[in-house]
Amino acid sequence: MGKENFTILFRGPVYPAIIISDKRLYSAFDIEELAIGCMSSNPVKGSSTIQVVDSTGEEFWFTPEHNAMSFGFLSKKWTKKKIIELFNKSSNAETAKLEYPLKSLSSKRLAKIITDVCEVLRS
Repeated sequence: MGKENFTILFRGPVYPAIIISDKRLYSAFDIEELAIGCMSSNPVKGSSTIQVVDSTGEEFWFTPEHNAMSFGFLSKKWTKKKIIELFNKSSNAETAKLEYPLKSLSSKRLAKIITDVCEVLRS
């Protein structure tokens, strides 16, 4: 199953983006990586969608049964703190023994934090 079966409704995310899977986090720097990451992931327990957070903090929802992604109309923008906590609690950070510092958040842009996390997830 390739990206040709992957549909984005309305508008797509701004890259890079974080894909939240049931087992780990993935990063996407383009539509191909986004399609592969979403289509190979499973939703977090208790959810029917896979959440994706783009570099502006906007949330998107991927519905596996339709292979479609849409903007999360009812969700609030993710905060710097929430992104960092998501990463620090992930199996990725645990396996690599990494922790993104929660200090000096006011001096960091959200896009920079998401890009940093995505670079770590990519490696």
